[in-house]
Amino acid sequence: MAVQEEISNAKSRVLLISFGVQEGAQKWLEEMNCSYDMLLDKDRKVYQAFGLKRSVFKVWSISSMTYYAQQMAEGRDLPKPYENIHDDPIQMGGDFVMDKEGKMKLIYCSATPRDRPSATMLLDIIKK
Repeated sequence: MAVQEEISNAKSRVLLISFGVQEGAQKWLEEMNCSYDMLLDKDRKVYQAFGLKRSVFKVWSISSMTYYAQQMAEGRDLPKPYENIHDDPIQMGGDFVMDKEGKMKLIYCSATPRDRPSATMLLDIIKK
């Protein structure tokens, strides 16, 4: 069963929050063929409320550089910035699960750009 179907069967909803501009968010949704709803948080109030920070050290860490070097060595394309759209490459992300009563079931602030919980982990939390 596909992840989206499992989320739907669990009576759950995914909401993406971006700090970028609308044009960049729309391009990303199209490029990723993503059907989830996305909200824009230009002033980063949601990011700040959840404790997400900007970090040059974490984004450009040795582990991040090693990952990008491995991807390049294997001939994989790396994400490129959108032309004429200026986002913030050092904003750290996170993943959060909230139940229908508004209680936080998961607050996961990424330690590096690639540090994200797996879909399986998120589904397990949603199903509990």
